[in-house]
Amino acid sequence: MQVHRTVVRVARKEFLTPNYLRIVLKCDDIEHYKDVSLGVNNKLFIPPQGNATVEMPVYNEETRKWDIENEANRPVVRTYTHRDIDLDAKELVVDFAVHEGDSIACQWAMNAKENDEIGLAMKLNHRDVLTEADHYLFVTDMTGIPAVSALVAQVPSHAKVTVITEVMTKEDVLPAHYQTSADLDLHWLINPHPETGSDLFDLTKTMVDLMPASHFVHITAEFTTVKKLRDYLRKEKEWTSREFYACAYWQIGKKEHEEREKRMD
Repeated sequence: MQVHRTVVRVARKEFLTPNYLRIVLKCDDIEHYKDVSLGVNNKLFIPPQGNATVEMPVYNEETRKWDIENEANRPVVRTYTHRDIDLDAKELVVDFAVHEGDSIACQWAMNAKENDEIGLAMKLNHRDVLTEADHYLFVTDMTGIPAVSALVAQVPSHAKVTVITEVMTKEDVLPAHYQTSADLDLHWLINPHPETGSDLFDLTKTMVDLMPASHFVHITAEFTTVKKLRDYLRKEKEWTSREFYACAYWQIGKKEHEEREKRMD
């Protein structure tokens, strides 16, 4: 599978809501990504705090490790989803759900200045996430908004789309996240303390039970919520992997670098 790695620079940044930050990155060789669909994951190589430049590691086939000339400059790798690509302007947009805590990516995003560097790696081919259906239900918290926004835009106009989004404050409600030609129904759940739990499961379960035979559910949220919904769809509803996708983007009590189960289905 072909992957293109490059170094991008901060062009500008903007808080779309109090807890949602958009960063536009200048990418001089963006033509490599011309066929990459929105909603595809990428890897960001975040330099150590205080570094305005990034040193990209090189994979050693013999040792199967990533080598770097100066260990003190080794970047931290995190997974994100690009929100937009402008080939003419050579710009790529990445959105960050920012929050308090020791998140390396959030700290970098909030402190990043114009022309600061960050590494980027993205697969040049991909698989389709969405299954053809008449009704799509997307369930997410703020961490999944970029991916859901991109996927909602790809839903065919004849379909119905329901989106349930958990945000931290009323000020974080932003319907403009979701643009589609399909019949769109938005629901917002306010949860100022997602680190203590969520009511996403109960709201989603109610809506799932009302969905028609031609359906697809896409879930991106905290591990506990995703696992409960996955188990409900698998075991009680007896849905197959063609009918839903579930991926945990984070886990309560787990730091970014600690191992956790991510992909569910």
